[in-house]
Amino acid sequence: MSTQRGVTLVELIVALVLAGVVLGSIWSAWTLMGSRSADPLVARQQLAIAQSLLREIELQPLPGSATAAATPGRTGFASISDYNGLTMSGISDAEGQPVPGLENYGASITVAPQALEGVPASDGWWVAVQVTGPGGERLQMASWRSQR
Repeated sequence: MSTQRGVTLVELIVALVLAGVVLGSIWSAWTLMGSRSADPLVARQQLAIAQSLLREIELQPLPGSATAAATPGRTGFASISDYNGLTMSGISDAEGQPVPGLENYGASITVAPQALEGVPASDGWWVAVQVTGPGGERLQMASWRSQR
């Protein structure tokens, strides 16, 4: 009685096809990850910019409660309402100096009276910061602030 050794041609073809499918899947996943590897950095920078601007605005006095002298950049803003309509093409600090590495980012800010749960619009403000990344990606953060 003779025993068979080795593989048949059909088994070899099936094994090669399966190996090709597995390697093709791995290759496509690898290239997809490589093409999107910069996105987390852009998203983190956008988030940091938005948080920084929102925090800067939240530290400002409410409208009608303070005045400031004319100074360069945003240091002369007297209240949160002064930020309404502010747009930046390239991110700058509060003194108006460009921040290195962020020249391809932009930001726009909206501050508007807004009522919320028993607080009238005359006492509340909606602050929205939208940051645009180098590839046109947009991130928006918003906060509500009141006198109460």
